[in-house]
Amino acid sequence: MITAVEDISTTKKRLKIEIPTDIIEKEYRESLDKVRQRAKIPGFRPGKVPANLIEKKFGSDVKADIIDRLVPRYYSEALKEAALVPVAVPQFESALDIKPHEPLSFILTVEVRPNVANLNYTGLQVEDIPAEVGDKEIEDTIKGLREERAVYEVVERGIKDDDLLVIDYVKFDPTGEKELASGKDQVMNLGNNLAPKGIMDEIVGKKKGDVIEIALPSVEGDEVREDAEKANRLRLTIKEVKEKKLPEIDGEFAKDFGHETLASLREKVKEGILRAKKDKAASTQKEKLIETLVGSYDFDIPQVLLEKELETLVINEKHSKQQPKDLVAGSDAEKTSREDEAIVGALRPKAIMHVKAGIILDLIAEKEGITATEDELKMRIGFLAKHLKTTPEAVINLFVTKDGSLDNLKHTIRDEKVLDLVLSKAEIVKGA
Repeated sequence: MITAVEDISTTKKRLKIEIPTDIIEKEYRESLDKVRQRAKIPGFRPGKVPANLIEKKFGSDVKADIIDRLVPRYYSEALKEAALVPVAVPQFESALDIKPHEPLSFILTVEVRPNVANLNYTGLQVEDIPAEVGDKEIEDTIKGLREERAVYEVVERGIKDDDLLVIDYVKFDPTGEKELASGKDQVMNLGNNLAPKGIMDEIVGKKKGDVIEIALPSVEGDEVREDAEKANRLRLTIKEVKEKKLPEIDGEFAKDFGHETLASLREKVKEGILRAKKDKAASTQKEKLIETLVGSYDFDIPQVLLEKELETLVINEKHSKQQPKDLVAGSDAEKTSREDEAIVGALRPKAIMHVKAGIILDLIAEKEGITATEDELKMRIGFLAKHLKTTPEAVINLFVTKDGSLDNLKHTIRDEKVLDLVLSKAEIVKGA
């Protein structure tokens, strides 16, 4: 079947594949006969159309169908025979054409996963990260739970900086004549520190029924500009002032969280904090282990994987608006091009690291027979649905729309299991 395998590089191969003549001719005869049985041609009964007429009318379609069926099958078998794992769609170098009494021969190139010789992931050293919980952490968490149970009660006094207000507002242009926006019975929580700059000072001390006129400062980048003549105007009407009331931290408070005593609640909080710290420590250790593995083996990576990873990282970088500094000034087009080049250059080492890590994790998973089970996939989808406050069906649709399937999610679950295995086989050493 394979007549030749040429090493273009360690990650790119040229394959010459040949499908024998007898296979092609058998498929061609059988396919023509099936068409003959179904064909409806005026003047002939089904199954009685002369073979030469069938071949003349349908021969090209039959040959195309044979190519579509046999080429992928023999390509897949050729990869197994050569022990190659493709990472991209193959590129055909020769035309695919069926000729009488000849084998179907074709040449293609394909990028493949490199081999990593003597891959060892047992007994890797990683530093121990102790996980301890202090009393202050527990108390701070309890205070956070207390904040969650806060209620707001109406008060008749001047506004303080952590009150909850019910307001009506109208936003005007700088002339104060054109209305730009308005709202009734809007809730304004002063305690979350989200009130626009310049407003808090005007609000604190006011009471229910007061009307406040404010010139809104404009914000350009990190600079706040205050120009009363050019500023939009805001009129606030205070309709209600509410004061935050926190519950007492006692037995009743503990019962609100399903515990009989405050001591039991504190112990549960401690367990949660400890579990989170251990998870974070394990995550850090896994990162160190994969860095160790990547640094221990020198191998080439497929260009297509590097380009794909770079594209993803560049998109994420641009979305985060973290542009590289000290670029040479120029026209907008020139500047954008130089910025892109700078981003790609800065992210290339990270992309290489990610691709190498992915290849190593693939090899370990195959060697250990690690996969993501359907139950694990369902659990992860359920977890994501709960976290995103949506349905499992919506999560599935999200991945299918983005990636075309759930394969990337399965891959993520599998990689996590591989790293769990590597950590379980590691030697944990005490830090200095």
